[in-house]
Amino acid sequence: MGSYEIKKTACQFCAALCGVLVHVEDGKVVKIEGNKDHFLSHGFTCERPGIAPKWLYHPDQLMYPLKRMGKRGEGKWQQISWDDAMAEIGPKLLELKDKYGPEMLGFFEGTYRGNDYWPRGRFATLFGNPHNIFAPGIICGINDMGINMAVTGDVTTWSTDVPNSNCAVFWGSNPAQSEMRLWTHLVKAKKERDIKIIAVDPRRTKTTEMADIWLQLRPGTDTALAMAWLNVIINEELYNKDFVQNWTVGFDELKERVQEYPPEKVAEITGVPAEKIIEAARMYATNGPATMPYGVAIDQLGLNGTRTEHAKVIMRAICGYLGEFGGHLITRPGGTNNGGNFVTEAELSMMERLPMEAREKMMGFDVCRLVSLKGWSMMSENIERVYGVPAPVTVQIQAHTSMLWRSILSGEPYPIKSLICWGSNPMAWGGNTKLVYEALKSDNLELSIVQELVMTPTAQLADYVFPATSWMERDLCTNMMDFASLLWAGEKAIEPMGERRDIYEFFRALAVSVGQDEYWPWKTTEEVSDYRLQSCGLTFRDCVDRMIVFPDAFDVKPYEKTGFPTPSGKVELYSTILEKLDYDPMPFYEEPPESPIRLPDVAKEYPLILNTGGNYRPMYHSEFMQWGIGSREKHPDPLMDIHPDTARDLGISDGDWAFIETRRGKIKQKARYNDGILPNVVNCQASWWFPEKPANEPELSGVWESNANVLTLDDPECCDELSGGWCNRALLCKVYKA
Repeated sequence: MGSYEIKKTACQFCAALCGVLVHVEDGKVVKIEGNKDHFLSHGFTCERPGIAPKWLYHPDQLMYPLKRMGKRGEGKWQQISWDDAMAEIGPKLLELKDKYGPEMLGFFEGTYRGNDYWPRGRFATLFGNPHNIFAPGIICGINDMGINMAVTGDVTTWSTDVPNSNCAVFWGSNPAQSEMRLWTHLVKAKKERDIKIIAVDPRRTKTTEMADIWLQLRPGTDTALAMAWLNVIINEELYNKDFVQNWTVGFDELKERVQEYPPEKVAEITGVPAEKIIEAARMYATNGPATMPYGVAIDQLGLNGTRTEHAKVIMRAICGYLGEFGGHLITRPGGTNNGGNFVTEAELSMMERLPMEAREKMMGFDVCRLVSLKGWSMMSENIERVYGVPAPVTVQIQAHTSMLWRSILSGEPYPIKSLICWGSNPMAWGGNTKLVYEALKSDNLELSIVQELVMTPTAQLADYVFPATSWMERDLCTNMMDFASLLWAGEKAIEPMGERRDIYEFFRALAVSVGQDEYWPWKTTEEVSDYRLQSCGLTFRDCVDRMIVFPDAFDVKPYEKTGFPTPSGKVELYSTILEKLDYDPMPFYEEPPESPIRLPDVAKEYPLILNTGGNYRPMYHSEFMQWGIGSREKHPDPLMDIHPDTARDLGISDGDWAFIETRRGKIKQKARYNDGILPNVVNCQASWWFPEKPANEPELSGVWESNANVLTLDDPECCDELSGGWCNRALLCKVYKA
């Protein structure tokens, strides 16, 4: 008789971490189903766990460490043991550190979805590195968290109580594709009661089809639209007067600023009729409590990204939707709610050991100041004053990614000589792919290390590639970046295949190789989890049984007891943190860096406005591109949304392959007619590559063919001044039949 077990964990194919039961027969995963007893997901899963067994056992999965033998990208590899690889890497890292300083090392990570993020922080701190973390987070949530903490001291975006909301605003977000659990709540709420839905999007989606009001704006003009909403809400006195009077500072300055954005003027900027702007602002302000769930599109606007988020934070504050059920529940740092006095990720990162003179060497410290250690250091003191714990580290700090590529190639402001990349594929997600490629290929980069599940285009350019465990092969015990006390826990379903190791073991091996042994006494994730939990009287195994530990007990209006963790103790509509960082303390609109208005001569050759991105299931960013697991079978080709009239004028039929070209390069995708997209706008899907194609030069698994980031703009002067985020939206392009 064979063995049969059911293991409890959370699916980590996205950041939702839905609880699942993994069925294991004779040591092999055979089926995954939703766990009805899970505190958050209650049995829900999307289609991705269904493809997990085929994905896990796909022949593309990496099993053993590899060392490059030929030139980068040549595809010549030699299998090597973990010990031998680390015996080579450790001395090389120390040699480079002695020659160039610890800041010569950069780290790449992927999307946040349950892996512990503190091991790279601990390694970086002990190495003396100023946390040169480069990641897609800079265009996916980091700036939103940073501006939240500057204005309110808390993170107010992520715990939106849509099931109890009277109005939900989806701004550049389509949860029907990106957040299925939220989408099910929304569909249910719309059927059961008159929840108002406002959608802001230049193209039609399932979300816009459900909306009561759909604002179809010109891409990149979101800040102007948000400021017009504030104009209406303030001038018509639709705001919460008690909250504004008692819990904000800077309202008079804000009122003066928004007079620059009357709906009639903003209608000319955005293309949205003034009467619809007014109607939407009134609907949001008078149907409270209301929510604005997070949407990644705003973070990818370049100049206007954080400014739009700033306006949205102000909007939810003055309407009184903070700390309210049905609104934005206030999330507090890990270890502070409901008895969760575990050791936090911030504490494990040991940031207090990194002196200011070292922090100041962070790439972009004085450039993207809000999300660098400069901004974090200012905000952390307020967090500690109110909550008694350090500010979350992973949540908010990030180095300037666009500066990184230029640093490798030019040595300015100092040379980056080594990269450590885990669960990240910057050849797919990095802006301006040609520049990313030049940097990763450059001889100036002396050591490139990747830990991955499959041989991605990024891994193909590395010097060493280490095999990573999937979420089915590793233990889970995380509070997801320290912005809440809630802990997810789960046990590995099977033992790691081949010589795959989890992220903790990967960084511990690196740490030991450079002499940090004494600071890494725990050999496994389970051991370090037991350490984190010991003051709570729990073990890792206790947490596995519970699945969710320390669920946040949200207080209504918790700020009435503690104040807000800002310098004033109130929501700073006029942000003194931004003022000290030498930024405008209030949001304002600036014309996108590449638009028909700013660059009319360029627009003559590139007459269409390009948006890139928009999730497409069952893929998740650049993952699940393999044939044979069920994902490519459902979504075989990259798709570009284009208005039928525009396409016909260009001689392009529905389903034709078409080239999309910007000043950076060109790609091809299949045209998909969408009569609900603005006629002068096209939207192409992001992050495409083709694992079935040769994993070496010149193809690099087809990363040049359809990858939208070949087209995107990352010139430093075009990036978001607060965060360093580059432009994936509101670009100029031309389209023609392939």
